[in-house]
Amino acid sequence: MDLRVKAVIFDIDGTLYYSEKYVEHLISSMSMVLAEILRTELDEARNLLLSMREKVKTVSAGLRELGVDRRLFYDLLVEKIDPCRFIDPRPKLKEFIMKLRSRGIKTGCHTNSSRRLAEMILECIGLGVDHFDIFITCDDAEPKPDPEGYLKILEILKLKPDEVLYVGDRWEVEVEPAKLIGMKTALVSEKLEGDPDLFLSDVLELEKHLLG
Repeated sequence: MDLRVKAVIFDIDGTLYYSEKYVEHLISSMSMVLAEILRTELDEARNLLLSMREKVKTVSAGLRELGVDRRLFYDLLVEKIDPCRFIDPRPKLKEFIMKLRSRGIKTGCHTNSSRRLAEMILECIGLGVDHFDIFITCDDAEPKPDPEGYLKILEILKLKPDEVLYVGDRWEVEVEPAKLIGMKTALVSEKLEGDPDLFLSDVLELEKHLLG
């Protein structure tokens, strides 16, 4: 597969880092927020959250099904979480992204989180919004797998789909939609599922494929 591209777009959670402890912290914090908004018991909210995520694959999309305002939910969530307790800095990732940009390859993030939450996560890793040419969150477009965010990336960067490499950790939710519109794709996962152009166990493995 020819991976010569003009842009690399990264999902954040599960792609740029992975932390089981943070996932549990996030689910607990989300459950508290959902219980507060719906005025229900914490256990009931947690069960609802997990079943919703199983049904529609993403929390952001599931909030719409529940009639919960997405912005309100994330505004309350960022007041409750402390991601840097569970997510370590990744200086080599920062170096890799800076190398891509030094070669003239544009970089971007596309996440189902809100902008403020995404900024918090990047700060824990040791990155900032200024390390990317484009930054699309659920504040800017409908959550993945909706195509709106992917199409917005192409429009803003003024690139053709096959000039972009999309990197994510979930095939059905985020990588397959990119492939369907013609982007090149990489899946960061221990599971060999779907049909991405490249399988990775860690996002840093991309360096040898893109930069030799």
